[in-house]
Amino acid sequence: MLDSYLQEGGICLSDEAIQLLNRHLDYVLEVNKSIRLTAIHDRSEGERLHIVDSLMVLPEVLDAPEGKMLDIGTGGGYPGFPLAVAANRSVDLLDSVQKKAKVIDNFLQENYTDELSIKTIGLRAEELALEQPESYAVVLARAVSSLPALVELSSPLLEIGGRLIAHKGPLDSEELARANSAASIVGMEFSSEREYVLPGGDERRTVYVFEKLSQPEIDLPRRSGRAQRKPLA
Repeated sequence: MLDSYLQEGGICLSDEAIQLLNRHLDYVLEVNKSIRLTAIHDRSEGERLHIVDSLMVLPEVLDAPEGKMLDIGTGGGYPGFPLAVAANRSVDLLDSVQKKAKVIDNFLQENYTDELSIKTIGLRAEELALEQPESYAVVLARAVSSLPALVELSSPLLEIGGRLIAHKGPLDSEELARANSAASIVGMEFSSEREYVLPGGDERRTVYVFEKLSQPEIDLPRRSGRAQRKPLA
């Protein structure tokens, strides 16, 4: 089914890339029996809701500045792993739950290829921003936190000109307005949005892109969890 989903989504990958993504999904579903990496247990749904949904933002990734990517709240490695494979770009897979990060790291060690530069990091985004400020050209986030929080969390991690690419489900105008207000404080600016329907179903998604244009007006990062509990807007 994966081939038909990719074709419907207009995504073209090599046979080697598809095999690697299939091995990764098999690994995630097997580990998920003992360690919760995802709420999905059905393989066909995993193909759609993990692999294909991740790859639907490939146009935005290919259009983004060159440099390393960061996947915030990666869980089982989505969307960062498929996008790194498809775009042949370096990515760091970030998850605050170190057990999850270790599990994905085990897969990477067993399936390492010279063509890919992928590693896992078991930290919160705020902690990573203190250790590696302005180190990324792209921050990826799929179904993680509110858009205002993501804008704030990504700003200290992005270099000037870098972009936040956020997958979201249905989003009301108020949340986007709050994200724009937060962006003005942290040196970010709304760049684009694009809606798509997930292949093989009728789920609607929207990808939002924000670009970092300047340094934030406030000291970032704030304490861990503040972006979610007390958003800037």
